Amino acid sequence: MKRGTKYGFSLRGLKAGDSNAWSWLVAEFSGKLVGYATRMGARDPEEVMSATLETIASRIADFEGNESQMRSFIFSIAHARIVDDLRRTTRRTEVSIENTLNLLEADEPNEDTFTDPDLLDALGRLPEEQRRMLELRYVMGLSTKETADAIGKSEVATRVGLSRAFARLKDLLIDDLRVDAGQEVSS
Repeated sequence: MKRGTKYGFSLRGLKAGDSNAWSWLVAEFSGKLVGYATRMGARDPEEVMSATLETIASRIADFEGNESQMRSFIFSIAHARIVDDLRRTTRRTEVSIENTLNLLEADEPNEDTFTDPDLLDALGRLPEEQRRMLELRYVMGLSTKETADAIGKSEVATRVGLSRAFARLKDLLIDDLRVDAGQEVSS
């Protein structure tokens, strides 16, 4: 993929409103944004993708960086749109604990484990920074460096933060499973 041309990332082209640069951005990220929003439980993933692209268009003039930083920028915006969407959502769906148990057995989460409503609930109880790190790294698939750039921390601090966030998430899920088991026994 050539950089700086209609075939790839061109910040200059995006800022100038070049249709080829914007076509590349939409083709490169729209499916990923819809997938991320879907996995995170957004009511309308297509709307999240659209709102994200709209925000990018309005803020691109102020952005400076390379393609990796652009990915972090895009998914930071998407994360904010998904949080907005989830805050508007109040319904709770039926739950299967299969993904939760898979997560508890894993050394690290992967994008498939982030579809379980119990897991999303536990994520919601993490501090915002820990939740955001886990989502960017394991759901969006950003590298640790890209995640660090997106949250404004060093790569080392991000690795430590991810480890602590994952451990805390496991603790929350184990506590939830214990409570659910206790409720079933007493029923």
